[in-house]
Amino acid sequence: MTDFPAPPPPPPDHLMPPPGYVPYGGFGLGQGSFQPIRSLTKWLVILLGVTLVVQTAALLVQLTLRGSASDFLDGSINSGTFDDKLGTYLAIALLAAAVGVGQLVVLILWTFRMAKNMGVLGRQPQTFKPGLTIAVNILGGCTLGILNFFMWRELWIGSDPETAPGDPVWKRRPLGGIVVAHLVLTLVSVAVGFAVGIGAGIAGFNQSNSTDVAENLTDKFGVVLASGALQIALGVVFIMLVRQLAARHMQSTREA
Repeated sequence: MTDFPAPPPPPPDHLMPPPGYVPYGGFGLGQGSFQPIRSLTKWLVILLGVTLVVQTAALLVQLTLRGSASDFLDGSINSGTFDDKLGTYLAIALLAAAVGVGQLVVLILWTFRMAKNMGVLGRQPQTFKPGLTIAVNILGGCTLGILNFFMWRELWIGSDPETAPGDPVWKRRPLGGIVVAHLVLTLVSVAVGFAVGIGAGIAGFNQSNSTDVAENLTDKFGVVLASGALQIALGVVFIMLVRQLAARHMQSTREA
């Protein structure tokens, strides 16, 4: 009987991939391949930065509106002059709305791709699947940001680069403090918004009665400014969250 040759020895350890390694663009434990997020992250951060600048400008405009509101109530200026000053804020608000639409579109694509990558990484069971992230981004505000928090929580933990693909206990990984900070600021901002009241302060610029708007600006000016400052702080924290989450996610998917 002819002896078969011995099989070749395995490659040295230094030539083998590390445990849990999944090549970028290749197949992991789930179906499909990794989707890139680097370009989307860049555009999202840019749009968030523009929103932050617009919010700051809006806050500065509010500082000048209180005096105009007081002058209007005292009769020093007429309603036409006061309405002209309100027009400046309305123009800024329209710009913020336009930027917000683009920001929402990029955010939806960004979270959709990350959720899809979670499936490729074998993060099962996965609560926030790609389709659900779309609904959360659009309707999450109706839950006071709480549903958004759970989405960010899952994406953060599932993007841990130290967790091997298919790890059944991946949900036990620690949560980043930036995610908790974002939730806290969101809830505080909502609470202050309720203190201002629906239709009050700056939010009431669409009212036909200029007197009501002026009274809201003078009576609740401190709360209106606090709300604006909180929105700016929330924007800064969200930019930090986006950058940190993107960095750990790209490390997990080996995106160059």
